[in-house]
Amino acid sequence: MARVLPPAERRGSILVASYVAVSVLLLLVGDRLPQSALRGAGTVLFAPLDRWVLAGERLAAAWRENGELHRRLAALELESSRLRSLGAEDQRLRQQLGLPGHHDPALKPVEILALSGEPMPVAAILSAGRHQGLHLGDAVVTSDGLVGRISEVYAFSSRVALLTDPNAPVACEVESTGVLGIVRCMPALEPTLMLTTVPFADTVRVGERVWTSGLSRRYPRGIPVGRVIRVGADPNGLTQAIVLAPAARLSRLRHVFVIPGPAPLEAMP
Repeated sequence: MARVLPPAERRGSILVASYVAVSVLLLLVGDRLPQSALRGAGTVLFAPLDRWVLAGERLAAAWRENGELHRRLAALELESSRLRSLGAEDQRLRQQLGLPGHHDPALKPVEILALSGEPMPVAAILSAGRHQGLHLGDAVVTSDGLVGRISEVYAFSSRVALLTDPNAPVACEVESTGVLGIVRCMPALEPTLMLTTVPFADTVRVGERVWTSGLSRRYPRGIPVGRVIRVGADPNGLTQAIVLAPAARLSRLRHVFVIPGPAPLEAMP
C-alpha cells in the first residue's frame, strides 16, 4: 500500500510544484507577455499602498519636526525671558549711573545695484543717495550683520566700502570676553577678514562672535561682524592672528539697511 503523505507535506509539495510550473511557464512565454500592461496593472494595484506608505513617512517626519520646533520654541522663550530681565537690569543700572540708555537704530531699506571687486566684492552701489537722506559714513547692514559703510554719496545713489575693503577697518570686540581689536581685510590671493592688534595676553577662542565695539563713531555698538574660525600668531610675533568668517554674506547682497550715523562734531552740543 502506498504511503500517504500528511496534509501539511501534501500542501508543501503542491506549492513547490506550482512554483516550478509557473517558473517554467514564464521561461517559455515570458517574452510574449504584455509587460507594459502588466506594469500598468501593478501600478494600479500598488498605487494605494504606495500612497499610504508615503503618507505614513510624512506623518512620522512631521511628528519629529513638530517635536524639534517645540523644543526650540521653549529654548527661545527661556532665552527671551533672560534677555528681557538683563535688559531691565541694564536700564536700571544706567539710570542709577546717569548713563544714556540704548536705542534701537533707525533702518532705511535700500537695494544693491552693483557689486565690484575680485575674487570677493569690496564695494557696492546703493539705490539711494543724498536725496533719500543717506550720508557719508552711515553704516550698512543686513539681518545677519555688518556689511560696511558709505564711502561716497551722490544725489540718487551711493557707494559702500564693504568689510572686504582693506581701507575700511572696524573697531570691534569679542562678545563673550570684551577683548578689543580692529577688524580689517588682509589683501592676498584669498582676501581674509582678521581681528588684529589683539595681544597674546588676551584669550580668544574659535567659535566666539565678534561685534562692533562702539569705540568708533562710525558704527553703533553691538552689530555682528563675524565669528572666529582660526586663532594663530601674527607673522611679526607680537600679536595674535585671528581669522573671522563674516556674519553677512557679502557675495550675495541684494537688499541692505542703512543706519544713520552720528551728527557731525560741529553740530553736536
